[in-house]
Amino acid sequence: MIDATLFQADVWRPFVTALRDSMPLEAAEAEFRGTLAPDTFGGSITYDGDHRLAGLDLEPGEQPTDKLRALAGLTGGQAVAVRGVTTRSGAAVVSIVPSAPQVSFGMRDLLENVHLVAGAHPEPYRREPIRYDVAVPAEADAATVTALVRQLLPDARPADPSELATAEADLGVALPDDVRALYLAAAEGTLVLQPADQERFYGLRIVPLADAAARAYLEPQARYLSWTYGATEVVAPDPYGRMQPLAASPAWFVVGDDGGGNLYVVDLAPGPRGTFGQVLFVDHETSAGARWLASSLTALLTERPATLAELGPEGGLLVRVGSRSGRTLADVQPETEVLYVSAATVPADLSALSGHRRLRTVITESAVVADLSAVTELPALEYLQLDVAGWRQLLRAGQVPSTLLAAGLRGRAGWTDTVEVVNGLLAARNQDPVQVIDVAVQL
Repeated sequence: MIDATLFQADVWRPFVTALRDSMPLEAAEAEFRGTLAPDTFGGSITYDGDHRLAGLDLEPGEQPTDKLRALAGLTGGQAVAVRGVTTRSGAAVVSIVPSAPQVSFGMRDLLENVHLVAGAHPEPYRREPIRYDVAVPAEADAATVTALVRQLLPDARPADPSELATAEADLGVALPDDVRALYLAAAEGTLVLQPADQERFYGLRIVPLADAAARAYLEPQARYLSWTYGATEVVAPDPYGRMQPLAASPAWFVVGDDGGGNLYVVDLAPGPRGTFGQVLFVDHETSAGARWLASSLTALLTERPATLAELGPEGGLLVRVGSRSGRTLADVQPETEVLYVSAATVPADLSALSGHRRLRTVITESAVVADLSAVTELPALEYLQLDVAGWRQLLRAGQVPSTLLAAGLRGRAGWTDTVEVVNGLLAARNQDPVQVIDVAVQL
């Protein structure tokens, strides 16, 4: 629970004073928008709505945001969005928005996303793997893995067979024999293969069967972080058909990591040309998908591949339209899933895409499209990111697409208008409004 002290004017006075004192002589108003959470804080400041007036030569400790450090611990273990505005005369208001499941906060666009369907994930993260009838690789050799692990970790404790049984019950499928052999030889430990060779696969830390933290990273929300990122991800098909085009998969079972946050997983639902138990590499810096590494755990440990397989081309899955890209709506293909529309010589006419069956995400602004109402003719549209002016237009006309799972806001619009749009979108789906608590601060 948020400490009630956070809603008192006195605790905000040092910050608001520093915000006023940072104003350039030609500015009449300073505005901060950002977030607070335990042990973290940050955001951006504009003067008269202009970022270009910022950049004063203030030393560390003199920045207005430095005054937020003492307030971060009052958030009660959650994130809060903060908007503070002050004039040169000293009239100031701090608006606080506690975290709520209906919205997510961003550093650039403070109220970044409105979640119109509770708990919904972007489409790439809802995909379920298809169970193809694929072969178990011939080189999956339990005896070889057992001997290698015992050689490298002679004092290791084996996993209890009941732990393996529990893991397999959760997966709904038996693990490959060589993976079972790994755990029955060592429940945990680091395998360092010899001879040491940094140019080839050099080993892994065995992730214990009960290590929930490592396995939780494969959950959709842990990978894409916010709808803005998840909705704009595309997963290119594997040109060799070994992997299915999944952002994440319940059939990826973590067996190890590289000590840097990246995971080695065995794939229990490979593509039609893959092998059951093939090993994939999941990079912690990417939000979706994986890269093929070896046909089995045995092959990984004995053949020690030097490179990861290249990702397939995105092709027309994501299209950017506008003067800078030189592309037009004619470049949108039947397989296109994500569309960015920016300024061009003439506004884009989205009605040309009416009925498109796979277009699930559109990122644009009201000024660069000819008729915003055309978005209601996109049957697969689940995420639309617009400026506040565009959302106001759709709300007034009752034309917010009924298919949307989430709505994104872009651009730094007026605070009152932004909150009005957020609550208008929530009201249209019979959801509670976000709570905004205003604290008046006199200097």
